[in-house]
Amino acid sequence: MKPLFQTQLLNGAHGDPVVYVDFLFDRRALLFDLGTLRSLPPRKIMRLTDIFVSHTHMDHFNDFDWLVRLCLGRPVSLRLYGPAGFIDRVEHRIRGYTWNLAACRT
Repeated sequence: MKPLFQTQLLNGAHGDPVVYVDFLFDRRALLFDLGTLRSLPPRKIMRLTDIFVSHTHMDHFNDFDWLVRLCLGRPVSLRLYGPAGFIDRVEHRIRGYTWNLAACRT
């Protein structure tokens, strides 16, 4: 029996926590936590449909901004899940930017 998905621990046992789950026969992937994502190729990031963040300590949330930058203008929704208060932290991060050029990317 072939596996339906593959998992990848991006930064090793002692790096910022990120687990990438790639569904092999479905064009989607999941992400658990948003630590350092730089080792993940953009083509894999574009497969993401859902992201689960355990909490917003810096080591679990530090590449949120980089992820937003890569996904700007993408036609598929990216769903974020987190603990109580998570949406407020996301809103504050997004409001921290000037969005006058965002329409140029779409």
